[in-house]
Amino acid sequence: MKTLKRSWNNADARSLIRGEFHCHYGEQFHAHHKAAWYVWFLGNATKHAIFFLFLHKYGKGEMVSYADLTQSKKIGEVILKIDSIKSTIREALELGYIKAFKSESDKRITLYDFNPEIVEEIADYCFSMRRNRMIEASRFIHTDTTLKISKELGEAIRSNGNGIIEAIGSAVEYAQGALDREKKVTPLR
Repeated sequence: MKTLKRSWNNADARSLIRGEFHCHYGEQFHAHHKAAWYVWFLGNATKHAIFFLFLHKYGKGEMVSYADLTQSKKIGEVILKIDSIKSTIREALELGYIKAFKSESDKRITLYDFNPEIVEEIADYCFSMRRNRMIEASRFIHTDTTLKISKELGEAIRSNGNGIIEAIGSAVEYAQGALDREKKVTPLR
């Protein structure tokens, strides 16, 4: 076992574990939980790793190469096996979840990308995940955390900030503005 950076008492551990459960539980609140592409991509560790590689590359405006796939790792830092990669990509192509393209610079290289027909659903799924994480994080910070965890989180934000404090401030301002707008249009009872 690795040496821990922090020591948690039982109340802290319960709070952190409960928070992680709520994050996981919140990930199920999206319209695509029964979509065939969602069930398929998140059905096992190899497909899961490949899905997140596709998310990463698509988000950067790039396609996935075979070299990218062979460098991908699943849970436990296990590199994906070549046979598993080949069969997973073949199945994804057959199911229509991804498309194959020849590289413009080298016609010997095949590149892969999400099927454009499911990109909007994937984007909606990503929005739902981002929304759920924001709700879960604010709920955890507001109600489910202990004093020690609050202090540790505060220190983590200060030491690794890189724009986190500004982003949090911006999110708080936006939320306050939304609440103010809601108050103006909500009829009094």
